[in-house]
Amino acid sequence: MKTRVLTGLGLLGVLLVPLVGREGYVTHLGITMLVFSILASSLNLLMGYTGLVSIAHAAFFGIGAYTSGILAARYGVSFWLALPAAAAVAGLIALAVGVPSFRTRGIYYIIVTVAFQLIATEMFENLRVTGGGLGLKGIPRPGPLFQSKVSYYYLTLAIALAAHWVVVRIIRSPMGMTLMAIRDNETKARMMGADPLQYKIFVFVLASVLAGLAGSVYVHYVEYAHPDFFNFFVSVDLFLTVMLGGAGTVYGPVFGVVVLEVIREVLHEFAALRLLLFGLLLIVIIVFVPEGLLAPAIRLFKRLGVRPGAALAGPSGR
Repeated sequence: MKTRVLTGLGLLGVLLVPLVGREGYVTHLGITMLVFSILASSLNLLMGYTGLVSIAHAAFFGIGAYTSGILAARYGVSFWLALPAAAAVAGLIALAVGVPSFRTRGIYYIIVTVAFQLIATEMFENLRVTGGGLGLKGIPRPGPLFQSKVSYYYLTLAIALAAHWVVVRIIRSPMGMTLMAIRDNETKARMMGADPLQYKIFVFVLASVLAGLAGSVYVHYVEYAHPDFFNFFVSVDLFLTVMLGGAGTVYGPVFGVVVLEVIREVLHEFAALRLLLFGLLLIVIIVFVPEGLLAPAIRLFKRLGVRPGAALAGPSGR
């Protein structure tokens, strides 16, 4: 009962953000956090539930963004067609990358993802169709109904809720159990009849589809795409976000997005200090709090007599 109350209060707070921020910076921040919550949640499906570390998530974010931006800005395609196209292109490229990359293991697989991220960044910066280093300008908003920040916030919220719903449904389904079995012991999962390669490819493609979806939503909001939005450091930020909130927890990545965005806003005038702090945070989390910050926060709530529910803090997300 308390879990439902807390979830309801959280959703109510999210719905009220534009009423407080209106057309100001708070609403802009809310849209950005919703987009990055999709990215973090989809990456968590890879990292937390399948045990696959990817440093290429920003590349698929960018592939979706540029696909949608190019279709809309250069060819006049409607946002409502460019959005699924962005997701589809990101998914197809992920399939092409995933099939050979999952033949490798451990550090070699991580190196493949890093290499793909660097290759994608180079292409974003040098291809004429992407606008190169100057970026892609003139990306339109979806239509007259979504020209304001408030209306675009609710559009982004609807897409983010749909994406999170898909992720949670998978986690709590028999497929989610299989993914966690592969994460914990791939050999035993194979002995139980699961094909780890097929499951890994499916999750990698799905996570990339959601990243492409987020990319489309993002560039149609800012009306501009630039390689710096999708570079290697953004992938590292997403990795830190998932680790910060708690990999393998349902709501940990969303919590990580909020915490990291607050830190970024507080230190926005101190870029060097912010990068140093992010690096130190990553070291501290990996060494001292590998479960992330959400689980200790939940335990603190429990001591205060509030029980948000096992799904928030459990290492398996169940």
